[in-house]
Amino acid sequence: MENQIQLLSFFISFLYGILFSFLSRYHYKMVYSLKSIMRYIITFLFILDASLFYILILYYINYGVVHIYFLIVTLIGYIVEKFLFRYVKKNVKFCPFIEKLFHK
Repeated sequence: MENQIQLLSFFISFLYGILFSFLSRYHYKMVYSLKSIMRYIITFLFILDASLFYILILYYINYGVVHIYFLIVTLIGYIVEKFLFRYVKKNVKFCPFIEKLFHK
């Protein structure tokens, strides 16, 4: 695999980790009030859609080649977004509407 394609795959995997962390947080908030069986079904479909979307993105970049280090970079992006969210939530003041979204 060429270096440019590999670096682009790293960058996209990192951004996808951030996006997945953001979406999973709001997915949890949306399905929290549902019944248990519906939560499991909707969460399963969410995870299935998210993984298929990641494979589709990698298919367009590097013909669908998924290496373990791409998944590690995705996990790093997920963790970075968690820390960034905590930092922003703690240190940045929001208007009341946005504050309601963050402090549910």
